[in-house]
Amino acid sequence: MTLLLSTARIFRTRTAVALSIILSLFSLTGCEAPGPDKTFEVAVQGVLSAGIAGDASYTVIGSIQHGGSLWDVNRSERLYNWNRKAGEYTSFRAADISASGRVAITAEDTNLLVWDVSSGRSLNFWRAPSKVISVAIGPDGRYALLGMQNNQAAYFDIERGTVLYEFQHEAEVHGVSLSENGLLALTGSDDQTARLWRVEDGAPLHTFTHANQVRTVALAVDGSMAFTSAQREDAVVWDTTSGDALTKLDYRYENFTSARFSPDNKQLVLGTFRGDIYLVSTSDGTELAHWKAKSRSQWGPGSSGAILAVAFTGDKKIVAVSSDGLLQTFSR
Repeated sequence: MTLLLSTARIFRTRTAVALSIILSLFSLTGCEAPGPDKTFEVAVQGVLSAGIAGDASYTVIGSIQHGGSLWDVNRSERLYNWNRKAGEYTSFRAADISASGRVAITAEDTNLLVWDVSSGRSLNFWRAPSKVISVAIGPDGRYALLGMQNNQAAYFDIERGTVLYEFQHEAEVHGVSLSENGLLALTGSDDQTARLWRVEDGAPLHTFTHANQVRTVALAVDGSMAFTSAQREDAVVWDTTSGDALTKLDYRYENFTSARFSPDNKQLVLGTFRGDIYLVSTSDGTELAHWKAKSRSQWGPGSSGAILAVAFTGDKKIVAVSSDGLLQTFSR
């Protein structure tokens, strides 16, 4: 009898602890950041790469199983399917669209395809010097910055198919950005540095040192500021003239996967591996807003998606593309 009573007490205690944990989880769920106002699917099986135009009117998608595509964000409509060969689905692991929304670029291994957004037709096909990991296209669609597996970034003329400058690192280049004024390039590498370059002559300007792999970088529209983020380490906004840190963001253990400055350079929107989206002030790093992207399911592989691309809209909203195949819009 004593043994039965003891067993019953243990069972009740464990049950109470389990219920307490469950209630705590529900409580945390209730306190989560707000979700999107609007969501629509851009890929059934998920997304490998994405880029959003400067005004968030279009997005280019590299999906896992159905190749590339161009979408009208405002109408939630697929405009074109883009692949290297007819009848095949190409796995584009890097993609971007110009700030003007006129030209897009997609990359598969060393293959570069340049697309006209208006007509959907292919403009050019080129070979990169090495496997392309990341790509950023300039504002007018004439030049692109390629982050490559051979420890270099290439400043590439996508009309002529020629490399103008090679920017050297000591490890693979995963993060690339071009300023919209067409003057600066920023590269982030697994060698734990981000480097700023002048595209007029390929000259190095500054090296920003971190303590881990630098995977996400962004330049302000006018090139006055740079953002660099190492994996689960410091995320910093820099002055590109002096090379000094303007502010270190208070997100040391976040893994940022996308970043973009607002048109007036006063704000920075950041997407994370876990599907969080933060809006911060560039002057002091203050958090202005926090959202949580909607996931396909509450549990399992589809329970979260990395934010691969972010952008500001003209009507004070944020647009984001997640790796689980959703495009989402958030109110500021």
